[in-house]
This record gives sequence, structure tokens and C-alpha cells, in this order.
Amino acid sequence: MSDWRLNGQEEYLSNITLYKVTFPEFWETAYRNKNTFYQKIARYAERFVAGTNRGTEHLEGDKIQHFWHEHCEFCWEKALTDKSCEFYCTEDMYYWICAECFHDFREKFNWQVKSAEELFR
Repeated sequence: MSDWRLNGQEEYLSNITLYKVTFPEFWETAYRNKNTFYQKIARYAERFVAGTNRGTEHLEGDKIQHFWHEHCEFCWEKALTDKSCEFYCTEDMYYWICAECFHDFREKFNWQVKSAEELFR
């Protein structure tokens, strides 16, 4: 039986390690520690603000979190920093997988899992 969510992801998501991320806690830690996730969002927000001639007040405090979202690589569920949700991401934080798709495909893709804290060690 085929699954509409499968579209060639085997080529780049098989036999890899994923990191379990829970929002909003993951964002709160990123913001507090100014880690690589925070820096990634901050760079994107700065480019967006500069490119649209918006005021820098959009970059104050934790407002930059609203410039980021990602979608599940399988079902396109949206990950948001201020929404209570669980996702799994690759080490480079490029690919994101929702909890439901993770559980549905974990065995098929032979994923290993580490905690989000291990992303920043």
C-alpha cells in the first residue's frame, strides 16, 4: 500500500540521526542561550527586515521567533516556535519531521534519535 506522504525522501532521510525537539521549550532555550538555532533565525529575520525595509523593532527581544517556521518533510504540518508541538530534525536543522510521521516511518527509514540538547554540545 502506498502512502501519499512518501515522495522520494528515502534518498536523503534513510539511516540518519534525528534530534527530538519540543516547542516552545526548544525556542526558549535557544533564545536564552543564543545558540545556533537562535542565530539561524536571527540571520533570517535580519535579512527579511532589511529586504522589506521594515523597522528594526521587529528584531527586538524574542520577536524574531515569528520569522521562522518549517514544515514536516512528509505531511507539511507546520512547526512554530510558539506552538506546543514535537518535531524531529536533522543535525543541520534543515529537515523537520512531525511526531506523527516520525512514528509512522521510524522503522522504514531506520532513524536513530538523540535529544535536542545534543545539537549544541
